[in-house]
Amino acid sequence: MSEATVFLTEEETLAAVGRLDRALLTRFLRIEVIRPADSGGHMVYRRVDIARLELLCDLCDDFDLNDDALGIVMGLVDQLHGTRSDLVALMRALGEESDEVRARVTKRIGR
Repeated sequence: MSEATVFLTEEETLAAVGRLDRALLTRFLRIEVIRPADSGGHMVYRRVDIARLELLCDLCDDFDLNDDALGIVMGLVDQLHGTRSDLVALMRALGEESDEVRARVTKRIGR
C-alpha cells in the first residue's frame, strides 16, 4: 500500500498531530480547511491531511489567525500547490520536445 493510500482514524490523527485537540479539529472541519475522506460513514485522514493539520496548528500557534484568515491562507496554499503541479506537468511536456523548441521557449521566458 502506498503512503498516499494510508488512512488514519480521528483518534490516530489526534495522536499524530501533538498540538491538535478535538476542539481544534472540530474548528478546522467547521471552517472547511480540512476535508477528510469518508470510509463507511467514518471520517478518515490521509497523510496529506496530517501535514495540513500540522500547518494549521502552526498558523494558529504562531499567528493566532481567525477563521477567515485561516481560510484565506489555506486557499492560497492550495493555489500554490495547484500552480506547482501545473508547472511540473509543463516542464515534463517541454522536456519531451525537441532541443529547438526547448531553446526557443527558454529564450522567450528570459533564461
